[in-house]
Amino acid sequence: MKLLLTFVLLGIWAGSALAQQPAVQRETQHRFGLLATRAVANFRSADSIEANLRERGQTLNPQLVALRLRILGALDEARADIGQSDFVAANDALDRAQGFLDRFAQSLGGF
Repeated sequence: MKLLLTFVLLGIWAGSALAQQPAVQRETQHRFGLLATRAVANFRSADSIEANLRERGQTLNPQLVALRLRILGALDEARADIGQSDFVAANDALDRAQGFLDRFAQSLGGF
């Protein structure tokens, strides 16, 4: 969760410097911030569901756990690519993160 909060903070920090950056960089950082925020919200929902399941002696589906790790990995890759000003690679990583996040949210019953 700390890693994801770092993503969100990076997105907020990036937002303050957006006016001084080229359009591709601004758009990539903005997209990163939106996806990281959405991931945090979905992860909190999953944590709540997991706590309720645990009370009943059940566990969260392992596929959801794997998707969560893939989302975090793709966001981490995107963050590193943004740091290296490789916005093509960052957007590829964000595409993967978005796909994983869409599947994750759908599995939770969200959208």
